[in-house]
Amino acid sequence: MNHSPNIKQVETVLKYIKEQLYSGSLQPGQRLPAERRLAEMLGVGRAHVRAAFQKLEFYGIVQTFPQSGTVVAQEKMQVLERLITDALQIEQYDFASLVYVRVLLELEAVRLCARNRTPEDLENIEQALLECEAKFYTDERVSKDFAYHQALARGAHNPVIASMLLVITPDVLRYYQRYRVCTVPQEEVCFEHRELLRCVREQDEEGAVEMLRRHLKSLSEFAATYNDENHFLE
Repeated sequence: MNHSPNIKQVETVLKYIKEQLYSGSLQPGQRLPAERRLAEMLGVGRAHVRAAFQKLEFYGIVQTFPQSGTVVAQEKMQVLERLITDALQIEQYDFASLVYVRVLLELEAVRLCARNRTPEDLENIEQALLECEAKFYTDERVSKDFAYHQALARGAHNPVIASMLLVITPDVLRYYQRYRVCTVPQEEVCFEHRELLRCVREQDEEGAVEMLRRHLKSLSEFAATYNDENHFLE
């Protein structure tokens, strides 16, 4: 299995929590370990623990409360086991379907981002862009690219869209990196990323949508031609 470090570490957290549920060490209503402690226990970054918690929350496996931290949802254990199995098996979805949904969600997210972004959102998007460009020729390229797109999604101020993208986009990026994305010149990618930021800053909704459509065009075309039934996410 060929994972980027980011995806592999998130899955490490998910599998650990699944094992804790199956063994009975975690019960409905029980609080999960704090992010810092779990990161130290599993030897992963806190950002990966946070991403895993967000994925679990999206699936309804855990709930986060301001004063209580993250707790296991009050569901029957067999329901929780099925939910977390679903969360871990999302990579079985075919690549074309994942890409199709990603494009739909991101086009609406960037439109809303151009409309709703705050000065703080712009700062976060700019910082994510700088980190993405700095890591373009490193193993962190995929995770930094994901972070940039996620910053745009958060700027939409629609938490459902952001959560859904958080679930599916890492698998899309991992798969596309193996087959196509590394051939796209840095200059082209960076130009499109910067233009997206410009449109968002100027609150140009249609311009942002058109630029994102251009940015994702090669991905969509690649997915549409990738029909071999054996080519699923590994």
